[in-house]
Amino acid sequence: MSLQDPPRISVIVPAYNVGPYIGAAIASLRCQTFPGFEALVIDDGSADDTRQQALAAIGGDGRFRLIHQENRGLSGARNAGLDLARAPVIAFLDGDDRFAPTFLQRLHDTLHSTGADWVACGLAFCTPDGVRHPHSAIHGQPEPRTSAQAVPFALDDWAQVICHFPSAWNKLYRRAFIGDLRFDEGTWYEDHTFFHRLAAKSRVLHHLSDPLYLYTLDRDGQITRADSDRVFDQIPVLETSAAIFHGADKSGADTGLARLATRLFCERLEVIRSPQRAARFRQAAAGFLARHRLAPEWTWDRHLDALQACSLSGHPPVTIRHDAADGEDITPDLLPDPTTPLAPFFQLSATDHPIGPHGLVIDLPGFGQVDPTALADIAGQLLHSDLAAVLITQPSTPQPHANPLSQPRILSPDTALDLTPDRHALLVKAAFACQPVSPVPQLRLAEQALRLCAAQAPVACAQIAVAAPRPITPPRLPTTLPTTLNALDRWCAAVAPLLPPGGARRLFLRHATLWLAQNQPRGTLHRLRLALTRLRIWRIGKARGWIGAPGTIDADTLPVLQQIFRLPPAG
Repeated sequence: MSLQDPPRISVIVPAYNVGPYIGAAIASLRCQTFPGFEALVIDDGSADDTRQQALAAIGGDGRFRLIHQENRGLSGARNAGLDLARAPVIAFLDGDDRFAPTFLQRLHDTLHSTGADWVACGLAFCTPDGVRHPHSAIHGQPEPRTSAQAVPFALDDWAQVICHFPSAWNKLYRRAFIGDLRFDEGTWYEDHTFFHRLAAKSRVLHHLSDPLYLYTLDRDGQITRADSDRVFDQIPVLETSAAIFHGADKSGADTGLARLATRLFCERLEVIRSPQRAARFRQAAAGFLARHRLAPEWTWDRHLDALQACSLSGHPPVTIRHDAADGEDITPDLLPDPTTPLAPFFQLSATDHPIGPHGLVIDLPGFGQVDPTALADIAGQLLHSDLAAVLITQPSTPQPHANPLSQPRILSPDTALDLTPDRHALLVKAAFACQPVSPVPQLRLAEQALRLCAAQAPVACAQIAVAAPRPITPPRLPTTLPTTLNALDRWCAAVAPLLPPGGARRLFLRHATLWLAQNQPRGTLHRLRLALTRLRIWRIGKARGWIGAPGTIDADTLPVLQQIFRLPPAG
C-alpha cells in the first residue's frame, strides 16, 4: 500500500504512562505481514516519556499518527481513536501489549472469507521473564486448538457469549458493525459493556485459536491487577451488562449473568490484598447477586476458584461443625489464621446449627486440627465435582498436602459403620448433609455416612495431615438406662433402613459401651443398679435375637457386653 492509498484497517493504540512498552507495541505493528493499516497512537496525557518513546519507535513511518490529548482514561483514548479512524475495519492494541506478526493478516482474511462482523483470536500471557502462556481467550476452554481455520461460535444464548473474553483488543471489527457505539468513560472494565452491546446484536463470533495477541502480565499500573477501591467499579459495570442481557433478543440472561458475575468477582478478589477491602467487596458482590436473585455459578469453568466463588453467596463456603460443652465456646483453633487469605472460606458452628443450601459441611469432633490449606484444596475439588462428599482420613505418615481425590465409590454400610471420629471425617456438600439425630459423635459420623450410602451418593477418599486427635467429649447420657435406651431406639428407628445385618446391634453396643463407661460403680447400691442394667441389656438382646448372632462389633466394645451377648473378642 502506498501512503496515498486509504487504509484498510485502523489500529487504535491507547497509551498512558507506558514508556517502557510503547516502543515494542509500535514495533509489532511495523512488523505486520499486512501492510495496509493506519495506526492511531493516542497519548492520553502521559506523565512519563511515552510520547518520546513512541516518536522514536515510529521513525518516519507515515502509517502512524501520534495524537496527544488531556487524560480521559482508556475509554476516552479509544473513543478518540474511533472518531479519527478512516478504515472500514477496526483493531485495538493496548500500548503495553503487542501483536504477533500475522495478527492483522489472519484476522482480516477471516473477516472477509466468512463475511462476519467481527472475529477474535487466542492470546499469550507474557511474563517479565519472557515466557509465553497461551490461552484460547475462551473461558472453560483454555488450551488453544491446533486448527488453523477459524471456528464459528454461536452467540444465541448469553451463556455462550460470556465464555469469550470481553476484551476489545483480541478482535477485529467492521466499522459499520461498531457504528456510533463508544466505550463508557469514567469507569474501569469498560471493555465489558462494549463487548456485550456488540454481542447483543450478533449471532456468531468467528475465532482463531492461535495466540496472535501478546498480553503483558505484571506491569505496574495495570488496571486488571490493581488493588484499590476502583475494583468496586465492577459492580455498576455489571449492572449495565445486566440491563443489556435482559434487553436483548437472546436466551439465558440469568444463567449468563450469574456465570459472568461469578467469574469477574473472583478475578477482582484475586488481586485484593487488604482483608478489609476483600470483605467489603464480597459484601457488595453478594448484594449484586441477591438483587438479581442469582446464585454463584462456577462449575462451568474448572479454572474458577470454587471456594472463592462459593463465598460470593455472602457466607463462608465451608462450615466446620463442632461439639461444645454447655456454656463453652466453640474452639476457634479449628479455623485458619484470620489474617490469611483462607480465613473467609471457613466458619464454625454448633452441630445443631441449621445447614444452608450451598457450600460444604464437615464435623470434626475428634479428628484433630486440620491443615486449612489442605482442607481448602480438597473442598475446592469437591465443589468442582459431581461427588457428594469426600471421606478424609489421617495418613499413617504425615504429609504436607492433601492427596488428589481418589476414584469415587459408593460407601458400603459396613464401611460406614467402621468409621471412627478420631480417624475419619466427612466433608459433605450441603445438599447431602443431614442434621444429625444422635448427640453422640461416634453415632453421628455413622449416621452421616449411612445416609450417603442410602442415597447411592459417590464419595471420594483423600488423606490429610492433622495434629494429634482431639479428645472427644461426648454429652452426658441419661443416668437411667430406660431413658438412654429409648433415645437409642428412636435413633435406630431413624436409620434402620440404612443398616446392614448386625448393624443395629453394633450401634446398640457402641451406645451401651459409652453409657457404661460414664456410669462406673460407686458404692453398693450403684453396683446393684448396674447389675440390673446388665440384665436389662441381656433381655433387650434376647428379645431382638442378638445373643450369639454372627456379625462384627466395635473393637472397643466392653468385655462385659461381649460376655452378655456371647460374642467372640472384638477385632
